[in-house]
Amino acid sequence: MKASLLLILFFLSSFSRSQTVQAVDSLNIEICKALVQNKNLNNEIRVNTITNSYIIPYMKKFGDSITRQKAFELIFFRLHKNCNEFVALFPQPKEADGWTIQYEKPVEKSTREQCNQLTKNSTYHYFENDGNKVEVTLSHNLWTEKFSDNTISKLHFKQKGNCEFELEFIESDNISRKNMSIKGDKYLYKIYDEDSDSYRVYLKNKETYYTFKLFKQ
Repeated sequence: MKASLLLILFFLSSFSRSQTVQAVDSLNIEICKALVQNKNLNNEIRVNTITNSYIIPYMKKFGDSITRQKAFELIFFRLHKNCNEFVALFPQPKEADGWTIQYEKPVEKSTREQCNQLTKNSTYHYFENDGNKVEVTLSHNLWTEKFSDNTISKLHFKQKGNCEFELEFIESDNISRKNMSIKGDKYLYKIYDEDSDSYRVYLKNKETYYTFKLFKQ
């Protein structure tokens, strides 16, 4: 009986989370459309417009500050994932080895033999734009990321042909990753270049390419 109740509670919480993400993604589609329509305006005006027209009205649905904060985090990070116009509002100082955004497809130089070496190592790392190091462990098709605040993300790893590999999100207690992704989300990465100490990798997101270095250890 107790086990059955736990399963019901788990199902209800998963269903509620799914519904919340769907509602936020629907809201974010409208926010992104608005950002595209007013892209010629000052960025401060654009931010104020989406805040007053979309975000604040949505937040008013929630009665307590904790729930409002969680809703805002979900909106913010899902926009980062799904709306390139929103990402462009907040340019960050770029670390030399961190993530970058470009609108042209990177020139592919890696060979299949080079790419197949990816699974030969079990430890890697990369840098976020704020300079923080993310440690990566690859073991038994599990890609585990450890962040500077000691939070982690777990993803299924699958190597594919043509220098590509796929990561499928499982879970995370990192504030950005757990709000960006839901279980089952898949991301297709491509190795496009390599040197002695790193792979150069890109992830295509609509019309843009997110590139970064994956360092060997």
